[in-house]
Amino acid sequence: MAPSAEPARRQEIWLDCDPGHDDAVALILAGHNPALHLLGVSTVAGNQTVEKVTDNALRVLAAAGLAHVPVVAGAAKPLLRPVPLLCAEIHGESGLDGPLGGPVLPAASHGALPGKAPVCMFEAIAAAHARLVAGGAADARVHLVATAALTNVALLLALYPEVVDMVEVTIMGGCLGVGNTGPVMEFNIQTDPEAARIVFESGVRLAMVPLEVTHTALVTTSVLQRVRTHQPSPFLGLMTDLLMFFSDTYATVFKMKDPPLHDPCAVAWVIAPELFKTEFLRVDVETVSTLSPGQTVCDIWGQSRLPKNCTVCMEMDVARFWDLVIDAIHAADGVSPLNQQEQRQQEQQQQQH
Repeated sequence: MAPSAEPARRQEIWLDCDPGHDDAVALILAGHNPALHLLGVSTVAGNQTVEKVTDNALRVLAAAGLAHVPVVAGAAKPLLRPVPLLCAEIHGESGLDGPLGGPVLPAASHGALPGKAPVCMFEAIAAAHARLVAGGAADARVHLVATAALTNVALLLALYPEVVDMVEVTIMGGCLGVGNTGPVMEFNIQTDPEAARIVFESGVRLAMVPLEVTHTALVTTSVLQRVRTHQPSPFLGLMTDLLMFFSDTYATVFKMKDPPLHDPCAVAWVIAPELFKTEFLRVDVETVSTLSPGQTVCDIWGQSRLPKNCTVCMEMDVARFWDLVIDAIHAADGVSPLNQQEQRQQEQQQQQH
C-alpha cells in the first residue's frame, strides 16, 4: 500500500485590519479556514478610531470562537498626515454598527496585548518564520495580510528591514481606475499614502487585491440564503446583519444593487491564489498631488522604466470565493459562544418548566 500523503502545512498568517464589517468577515475567514494558522491581529485607525477598531477586533474574535488569537493596537494616525480619514458614514459610529445603530456584537471579556504593534508583529512573524525554516519548509515566508491603511506595515518594514525576507505582504487596497473615497483613490491607500509608498518601494514580495476585484464579491440574496442554511442561530443572525449593513449606502452612493465584501478577498488570495488572474506590474503610489493623494498608478502597458514590484489581482473566481467565506462562517457558527449562551438559556427555561 502506498504511504498516505502528508497533510499540507497550514499557512502562517498575520492580519492587520480596521474592523469594519468586511474586516470582521476577513477575521473569520483567516481564523476558520483549515489552510491557515492565524498568528495574531493588529489594528490601525481607518474605518474608525484605533480604539474602536481594536475593540471591534476583540468582539469579532470572541463571537467567532477565536478569543485565543492575540490582538495588539497599532497606529492611531497616518505617518505624516495629521488625522486619519475615518469612515463612519459607511461603518457607523462604532465602526461595526448593527442595523439599529450601535455595536452589533457583545463586548469581549479579554483585552488587547500591551506593547507596540510593529514589535509584536515582528516577534510573532520572526518566530513563525524560524519554525518554518526549522521544519524544512520550501517557502518559509509568513503571510502578512493588510486590509486597512498600511501604517503598521510601513513601520514594521522600517524598524525591522530583515522582515522583508520573512514575509509576503498581501493588501486589500488600491485600484486600477475609478476609486471609492476619491475619484481615483481607494480608501485604505488614501488614508496613509506615504505608508503605502514605503511598502510598495520596500522590495517586499507584494500582492494587491484592488477594487476592480473586490467589487465583484457581492453579497447577493443567494449568498445570504447560503449563510442561513444552517440551523438559525444568534451568530448567523448577527452575521447576516454585518453582511448587509452597508447595502443602502452602496446603493445610494455607488449605485450598486448589492454591497461588496472587500477585505476577505485578500485572505482568499493567500488560501487559494489559483482563484485569481494576475499581472505582475509596476505600481507607484501618488503622494504629492493635491488631486489624487493615494492613487495607485498601475503600469498596465509596461511603460515605466522602474522594476515591477507587485502582483496585481485582475479577476477572481467569485463562486469559489464565496465557498471559502461561507464555509468559514459556518465553522465559526459551530463554536460561537453566542450560540452556546442561547442553548444554556433554553435548557434553564426547560428545567424551570
